[in-house]
Amino acid sequence: MVAQHIEPATPLAAELNALQTVIDRLEPLVRNVLTPTEAQQVTQVVGRVKNRLDALTLRAARVIHDSRLARRQGAASTGDLLGRDLGNDRGAGNRLLGVARDVPEQSLTDQALSAGDVTLTQARIIADGLKHLPTNTTPEQRQTAERTLIDDASLLTPKDLRARADRIADQWASPQDVDRHESGLLAEREQRAWENTKLAMWANGDGTTSGRFTIPDAQAAMLKTVLDAYASPRRVSMLGRERTDEYATRVGRGFCELIERVPTDRLPNHGGNNVLVAVNMDLADLESRLEDAAPGTITTDGTRLSPGQTRRLACDAKLLPQVFDGESVPLDLGREERLFTRHQRIAIANRDHGCASPGCDRPPGWCEAHHGDRTWAQGGTTNLKEAISVCAEHHRQIHAGHLQCRLNPHDGTPEFRQPGTTQWKRHRRWRPQREDQARGRPKKSEPGASS
Repeated sequence: MVAQHIEPATPLAAELNALQTVIDRLEPLVRNVLTPTEAQQVTQVVGRVKNRLDALTLRAARVIHDSRLARRQGAASTGDLLGRDLGNDRGAGNRLLGVARDVPEQSLTDQALSAGDVTLTQARIIADGLKHLPTNTTPEQRQTAERTLIDDASLLTPKDLRARADRIADQWASPQDVDRHESGLLAEREQRAWENTKLAMWANGDGTTSGRFTIPDAQAAMLKTVLDAYASPRRVSMLGRERTDEYATRVGRGFCELIERVPTDRLPNHGGNNVLVAVNMDLADLESRLEDAAPGTITTDGTRLSPGQTRRLACDAKLLPQVFDGESVPLDLGREERLFTRHQRIAIANRDHGCASPGCDRPPGWCEAHHGDRTWAQGGTTNLKEAISVCAEHHRQIHAGHLQCRLNPHDGTPEFRQPGTTQWKRHRRWRPQREDQARGRPKKSEPGASS
C-alpha cells in the first residue's frame, strides 16, 4: 500500500511525505527479509519512533484545540475531530486532548516523549501523578517528582508506575505525610470507582446473554482470583503457549459455575465469607483510626487499598499475622517436606508479588514455588528463605537449563540470568518504601545484580 501524499507542497508537507516514503520502503523489507534479530530491532526502533510521533500529535492537538478548528469544520468538539482524523472515536480523541492539556509543551515529560524515552501511556500517568501532588508542593519538588517518574518509567509497568506516582512525594516528605496523602488519593479514587460502578446485560436471542460492567479495582482483584481458580491457567501454560481465546472461554464457564455455586443461604442479608484474598497492612495501621494510617495492598496484583476499605474488608476476613522482619521458623520445613505449604505460599507471594523472573507480569495465583539455589533433588530445603516464586513457563525454563536463578547473598532477592552470561538480573516491581524496609530490602540493587 502506497500512502497518499499531502498537497500543497509546503516544507512541513514535504517532510511528512518523506516520512511516508520511508515507511513505503521499509514495508517490503519487514515483510520479506526479516530475521529474528532484525524483528527485535524493528520493535525497539519503531516503539521509540512511535513515541516521538505521539509527541508531534500532542502538539498538533493543542493547536487544533486553541484555533477552534473543530467548529469551523462542523465537528461537535475537538475530541470528535481528533477521533475522526486518527480513525478512532470521540472518546479516544478526548483522551488524547486530555494528555495534550496535561503535558505542557517543553515540559520534562514532553521532552522525554519527543526523545522517545517514554510512551504516551507513561506520559499520561506521569501527568496525572503531577496533577495530584500535595497542595504544598514547591516548583522544585514538582520538577524532582517529574524527573523521578520519567526515570522510573523505563523500569516499571504502567500499573506500578501509577502506584509509584501516588507516593512520589516520598522524595521530600516524611513517610507519615506520604501515607496520609496516598490514603486520601485512594479513598477519593475508590469513591469515584463506586459511583461509576455499573453492570448491564442483554439477551442476544441465540441462547446467550452478553454484558458489560465497570467495578472498582479491589472487587475486580477478588473476582479475578476466583475465576483464575476455575480457569486453571497453568494447564494452558503447560502446552508451551498461551491460547487467549481458550482461556477466555474457560473463564466464562468458570464464571457460570461460580454463579451456580453461590450459597443462597449466605447472600448479603445473612452474611458470608469472602474468597481468601491476602491484603497486607501493618497491624497498628489496621487498628488505628488516624488519618496518616498506611494503606493496604492486595498481594495477588498489588492493588492498593485505603485504610478505611482495608478495615471494612477485615471485618469479615480471617487475619493471618506475619512478621516480615522476624524469625520464620514456623514457615521453615527443612528436608521434612518437599512441597511448600499454603502459609508458605502466602508468605512467598507477599515477598515476590508474582513471578520473580525479570519482566514477567504473572500474578502470585499463576505461580509455583521453586527451591531456590538447590532443587529438592540436589538437597534443597523447603524453607521460605530458599523459595522463589516463578510462573509455570519460567519454572520449566529453569529445570530445562535455559534459565538460571539464585537468591542474592546480600539481601535474599531472587535473581536470574541466561546460561553463558555473568550478569544477574532481578524483577523491578515497585513497592512502597515501607514494604521494602519491612522485608529488609534495600531500595537499590546490591552488587552483582542489575535491573
